[in-house]
Amino acid sequence: MKEGQFTERTTELDRNGRAAYRVTGDTDDTSTRIIRGIDDIVGEDTDRQTWLYDKVDPDALDAIFKQKHDGTSRTEGKVVFNARGCEIVVQADGDIIIYAPADDSSE
Repeated sequence: MKEGQFTERTTELDRNGRAAYRVTGDTDDTSTRIIRGIDDIVGEDTDRQTWLYDKVDPDALDAIFKQKHDGTSRTEGKVVFNARGCEIVVQADGDIIIYAPADDSSE
């Protein structure tokens, strides 16, 4: 697995033998960024385009991390879930870290 168009390898965040990748860019919704990041890391799943819906409600995930009603950014909280063998950590500040599947033998 290698750094891709939507991810950058972040070795200082590796844990439990799993490679960490930071999802780059911030113009898309949270759920879109996660899908693109996972596709970068494990490849596109053309047979099953709805894998994210099986794990979390993408609309709810997007709503959680949008700005508050007064226009200020969220500063606390995170959501952690697993999908396609990866662990996904979404921070309130918009930072998304994806841990590659445990069997990843890269770097």
